[in-house]
Amino acid sequence: MKNKKFPYGGLPRSLIFEIHKFVLDLRKKQNLGQRTLARKVKERFNVDFSESTISGWIHRNIVPYANEKTQFKSKPIPSKRQLVNFYLNKNLSASKIAKQFNVSTIIAINWLKYHNIKVRSHLESMNTSAIKKELREKSLTIPKKDYSKLTKEKAYLFGVLAGDGFIDKRTIRFEIKKDVDFIEEFSKCLEEVYGIKYNYKYYAPRDSYVLYATSEIICKDLLNYGDFRTFSWRIPFVISNSKNMSLIGAYLKGLYDSEGSVTKYNVTFSSDSKKGIFGVKSLLEKLGINSKIALYQDKHYSLRISKKENLQKFKKLVGFTIKRKMERLK
Repeated sequence: MKNKKFPYGGLPRSLIFEIHKFVLDLRKKQNLGQRTLARKVKERFNVDFSESTISGWIHRNIVPYANEKTQFKSKPIPSKRQLVNFYLNKNLSASKIAKQFNVSTIIAINWLKYHNIKVRSHLESMNTSAIKKELREKSLTIPKKDYSKLTKEKAYLFGVLAGDGFIDKRTIRFEIKKDVDFIEEFSKCLEEVYGIKYNYKYYAPRDSYVLYATSEIICKDLLNYGDFRTFSWRIPFVISNSKNMSLIGAYLKGLYDSEGSVTKYNVTFSSDSKKGIFGVKSLLEKLGINSKIALYQDKHYSLRISKKENLQKFKKLVGFTIKRKMERLK
């Protein structure tokens, strides 16, 4: 919520003082941390407030507007009638309303919430007439489902894109030589998350199967979660910090379907990303699975799972979509 021109998201001073008092009272009574306090502010006042701001209040005793010379006056909030006309009647997006008043998008969103105007979900925003027209002009594919939630299918997509998949700003490309069950699962997960069916085709020159998904919206959404490039990919923040074992298992399954292999006594995962390989080890530890990392030729990493109890946990909590790998694991 930091903004040099419009501090505290452009919210009224009186509301900022009320939130400040609310935060300090809760801190004193329940000794809550800034993350929980930010959530409580959201529940009570229906505004998004940054954890860093709250941290300054409770840890450094910062008082809002304590030094008027270093503060800037908030932009006056437009009337509810104005915002209803722009947002509901004309179907303008929050970002376009922000441009009208020369403020940031988050300030415009806070204005809407302040007047108790329900803010559209991302999917609802994509389906407004104004946005649909704009997207048609750009020839963009509009997802047919609300894809904002993190699901097992989305976690699986993350894993595959960090492994065998390719993604840039406009295109997802996935090609395999065999294991049709693998590319079918990837297609199914795309459809489950975004509501669009992308079929794969046989590509005779390379004797392979290829799936293309061309959508700037889908690519932008996936890339918002992190880096999927071969030498620099890492575990998405929402996965590495998750306590949901199903999500972690689905993500790892996508990785191991891509880059995992099964020998007589081990399950092995290989990668050229140091951050990625150590991240995988940490996720396995969350599942109670021990593993060891080896470095080859100073740049190529291999992570090995061995011992019966670890392999059994891997089979139960992660496993493979690819049938031949799963059969070998069994």
